[in-house]
Parts: sequence; C-alpha cells; structure tokens
Amino acid sequence: MTIDPENTVVKLCAEGMNLEVSGDKKLAHQKFQEAWNLAGDDYEAFIAAHYLARHQETPEDNLRWNLESLNRALNLKSQQIGNLLPSLYLNLGKSYENLAQKEEAVKYYTLAEESCGHLGSGPYAEMIRSGISHGLKRMGIEKNRIEVLDKLIDRWCERKDLRPLSFVLPAYLGYHDTDRNPLISALGYLNAARCLNPEEQGLIDNIISELSGS
Repeated sequence: MTIDPENTVVKLCAEGMNLEVSGDKKLAHQKFQEAWNLAGDDYEAFIAAHYLARHQETPEDNLRWNLESLNRALNLKSQQIGNLLPSLYLNLGKSYENLAQKEEAVKYYTLAEESCGHLGSGPYAEMIRSGISHGLKRMGIEKNRIEVLDKLIDRWCERKDLRPLSFVLPAYLGYHDTDRNPLISALGYLNAARCLNPEEQGLIDNIISELSGS
C-alpha cells in the first residue's frame, strides 16, 4: 500500500511524529487523537490507530489500539495491505509480550515472520525483519540458528550497516536446515560484494563452507 501524503489524517499523523521527535509527546498524542476523530473509513482509521497505540499509558490500551489498527487494515483489500502486515503483526507481538502473554506474542511474531514475503527490500523492510527476529528470540523461539551469523547480524545492526543486512536477513529469517541453498546463495552474493572487513569476510567464507559441507 502507498500512503497518501495529502490525506488529512496522514498529515496529522506526520505532524504528530514530528512533535514526537522534538520531544513534545503530549501534543503528538493530541494530533494522533485528532486524526482518529477525523478518520472516515478503515484506511484512515488503521493509520490513526497505529499511531495512537504508541502513546498509551498502559500496555492494555497499547494492545487495544494495535488490535484496532490491525482489524481496520484487514477490512481493506488484501493487495492493499500486504506490505503492512508484518509491521502490524510485529506491533501486536510486542503488545502481548509486554503483557507477558507469551502464547499470543509467539502467535503474532510468527504471523509477522510468515508475512515477510510482502516486504521487499530496503532499510524499512530490514528494520521490520530484525524486529521480528529479535521478538522470536526473546520468546525462546530459535529456528535453525547459526551462532556466528547471529553475532555478525547483531554487529551490523549496531553499526546500522544496511548492505550486509539486506543480503542476509531475508534468507536467514526463512532458513531451514533441510533447504540451505537460499541462505548459501545470499551469503555468496554478500561475499562477492566485498563490502565487509577482512575478519567478517573470513567468517562469511567459513559459514558458506560449513553450510555447503565442504
């Protein structure tokens, strides 16, 4: 879905985000509430609810607004919301995690992971994928993890090095030991790009060798 920047509700939410960045959370919340009050359809309501969820005083209210945002989005045509579902599910996973409802948190983090095929690539997509991966990890869900690669990904996230993340994360999030080829290919492309320091390049070489059984 492409968000219409000229939409009144979208403009109010953008103003609220600018106020949030400047530190005025109270006025930001007022802008988000105004956007919700003006919302005239599910499209506008899901956007306003998404931002209102950010400024709730209790985890219960945060959950309520994240549920409202998802439910309004699901009323739209599926092709309109495909690229938004990972973020919406991720938010709900975190809401349930904050309420110590592990089963529901795992459910929505998993839904977020399963819907990542809609994301495409780019900094936003990699941020969402990283959030999902860390959410599942906090829930104790370890899916075919590779310790050395986990440490490299954490390092790249810390220094906001998006290029290696864009190569590796999509394949790693869907990695299964029974089908190593997508991850091997992704690591091979990263290897060929030569965008890492010698130490990291060597670690990637080793991972490829181990996965390939060579």
